[in-house]
Amino acid sequence: MEIIASSEDFRITFHAAGALKSDTLIVTFGGLPAGLAGDGFGTDFCLVHGYDTIYTSQRIGTQYQGLSLEDFKAAVAPKAAEYKNVVCYGPSLGGYAALYFGGSINARIIVAAPVLPAWPHLRNRKCADLKITHIPLHDTPKSKHVPVVVYDPMVVSDRNNIETMVEAAYPNITKVEVPFAGHPVLVSLSKSRILRPFILHFFETGEVMDFERPGEGSAIWHRERARYFLKNEPEKAKPEFEKSLAIEGSKLTFNLLIQCLIKVGDLDAAQEKLDFSKQSDERDYQLNVHIANLATTTGLRV
Repeated sequence: MEIIASSEDFRITFHAAGALKSDTLIVTFGGLPAGLAGDGFGTDFCLVHGYDTIYTSQRIGTQYQGLSLEDFKAAVAPKAAEYKNVVCYGPSLGGYAALYFGGSINARIIVAAPVLPAWPHLRNRKCADLKITHIPLHDTPKSKHVPVVVYDPMVVSDRNNIETMVEAAYPNITKVEVPFAGHPVLVSLSKSRILRPFILHFFETGEVMDFERPGEGSAIWHRERARYFLKNEPEKAKPEFEKSLAIEGSKLTFNLLIQCLIKVGDLDAAQEKLDFSKQSDERDYQLNVHIANLATTTGLRV
C-alpha cells in the first residue's frame, strides 16, 4: 500500500495486486457514507482478481470538493501511464467522482447511479452549506472512451441526474438499465450473482456484457417494485412488500410495509406488524424513527 497523495480532505492510495504489474489499473472512488481511508469500495475485489488498484477517498461531508482535477491528475497520471488500460469505477457519489476525474487520465469509466448530493438542481437541504468548488461536469476533460452508466430507470432522481448532468458531459453514454434495482443498483446485481462477471468483463474488454436482469424471486426487485406503486397505487405495493420479506428479511422493507398498511387503512395488520417488531430481537424487524412516529400519530401502539 502506498499513499500517493493526501490532504485533510482526500487520500489517494495505490495497492499492488502482486509482484508483477497487471495490464489494467482500476481507480475506484468511495460513495457515501465512506470517509478518509486507504481502502474501500472495490479495493478487495480488484486485488483478489489480480488488478492493481487506486482508492480515492474524501473527507465525510466534502463530496470530493476538496480534491481538484489538477491534484488528482498530478497524483494518478504518473501511475496510470504505466498501464495498458485504466478504468475509473464508482457508485453513487463515487460514480460522480469517476466521471469528474476519469477524463483527466483518459480512463474507461463505469459508474452506478452517479450523483453529487450537493448538485444545486437537487436542492438538497442537507448539503446547502457545502461550497461547490468543482467546475460543471460538462466542462471537465473528456475521456475518449464512452462511459458506461448502470442505473434503475424507475428511480426518477437517478434518471434525472443522468439526463440533466451526465448526458450534458457525455451525450453518447452507454446506459445499462436495471429496472427495480433501486439506487444501490450494484447491490441488486451482486445478490443476483451478476455483478462479478459483469464488472470483470468490462475490466478485461471495455465492453458491456449482456445479462438477464433480476426479476421475480429477487427480494430487492419486489421491494423496489412495491416502492414504485406505494405513492399512487399502495394496494398494489402491499403484496410486493410481502413477497420481498418472504424471500429475505430487511429492516427497510419491513418498515415500508407498515407504512403501506397505514396508507391503505389496514390498521389491524399494521398493529400486528408493530407488535411483532416489539417482540422480535432481529434487526430486520426493528422500527425506524419515521415509521414509529407515523404509527403513533395514526393512533397505533408502538
